[in-house]
Amino acid sequence: MRFELQSGMTRLSPPAPGRKGPLLELYTTEEARKTFSNAPYASVLARNLGAGQLLYCKAEMLDGCIIGTLVVPDKAAPLSGRFCLAYCLERERILLIDEDGTCKELLERLLDSELLDCRDVPHFFFSLLEALIQDDMAFLQNFEKRLATMEESVAGTLPKELKTSVMTVRKELLAFHSYYQQLMDMCEILSDNENGFFPEDFASHFHRLCGRIDRLYDHTQILREYALQIREMHQTQVDIRQNETMRLLTVVSTVFFPLSLLTGWYGMNFQNMPELRNPYAYFILIGLCALIVALEIWYFKKKGWL
Repeated sequence: MRFELQSGMTRLSPPAPGRKGPLLELYTTEEARKTFSNAPYASVLARNLGAGQLLYCKAEMLDGCIIGTLVVPDKAAPLSGRFCLAYCLERERILLIDEDGTCKELLERLLDSELLDCRDVPHFFFSLLEALIQDDMAFLQNFEKRLATMEESVAGTLPKELKTSVMTVRKELLAFHSYYQQLMDMCEILSDNENGFFPEDFASHFHRLCGRIDRLYDHTQILREYALQIREMHQTQVDIRQNETMRLLTVVSTVFFPLSLLTGWYGMNFQNMPELRNPYAYFILIGLCALIVALEIWYFKKKGWL
């Protein structure tokens, strides 16, 4: 699938011989291996398309072209979904290569964006990277709202699912934390422009983009620390509840300890126990037990243990 980049993206089917603008070409992994098997950069492209190679964002500056990969976490399911593609930038052509329709989804997202710039390959690729992070600050603010809700739950009902929810949020934030770090490294490589692929004044564009990504990176780090604090608050609440339970059990055991002593004492099989022959001994013993319990409860309340 081919598109001409000029004032916009125009699909070429079949490719027009008299085209005026640069091209955007979409390929599957197998198609790219066959089509570019004799290209000067074939070995580098094949390495990036190998099994298990689409793992992170990167860029390799070659003579006359740039080859790399993009791995973008899916905002709907950061832990299980991601967009993976390889790219190759030439002077008058940009190649996007994937296996599962990632390129089409990214292009649809880019077409809906106001950042689309089709004047040439460098501007189109830059607008593609900008579109990837366009709404990410608002997305991270949703994480902040989720964490604030969890914090309120810690102080309130203390749900059993809270610990699992906090761990899930931290893992999702870690995925975006790593993603922004990789994008920053890639933008720094692109801004260095070692092979002279981009115009001289284009480095400032990537420096600016790198600054935006850096702020997103810092924000994810702050949110991860916030999630860790909520987890610690949850553990503190659990410890407080356990301490209260242990204190209550200790008080109950202490209250019944003298009664256990009395029942054990009068449970002994001795013949000459004077209380056994007293007709009021049973009621006296009941009163004594009640008095002991009342005195202990009064003492514990005075000390603040109840």
